[in-house]
Parts: sequence; structure tokens; C-alpha cells
Amino acid sequence: MIYVQIPEKHDAKGFLELAKSGSPVYCLAGNIYGVRTDHIRILKRKRIPFKKLNAKTVHLPKSSLAA
Repeated sequence: MIYVQIPEKHDAKGFLELAKSGSPVYCLAGNIYGVRTDHIRILKRKRIPFKKLNAKTVHLPKSSLAA
């Protein structure tokens, strides 16, 4: 899983392009998305700016089922 952050100005268009790809996209807070390599190609082809994030620095939500 690759984590990317899309700037606020381009977030709506970026998410729409990712969602239209048909592959699952994991949405996190702060315009951060968990994507696959084919999503990276889509963002580059559509010239949507993004920043790759180190997976160790991404804060994943805790499950509400965890006790």
C-alpha cells in the first residue's frame, strides 16, 4: 500500500479520478489516501499533484471493535 497526500485545492478532482479507477482507495483524514501503483499513474497522467508519504508516519484509525 502506498500512501499519498493530495493538496486541498486538488483533493476533490484527485479523489474522483482515484474512485473512477475501479480499484479500492482507502481514505484517511487530512486528504491522505492509501492507493496502488496504478493509482499513482492516474494521478501523474491527470497532472494532479500529490506527495508520497512514508507508511510509518501515517496514522491509521483504530478499530471501534478493538477492546
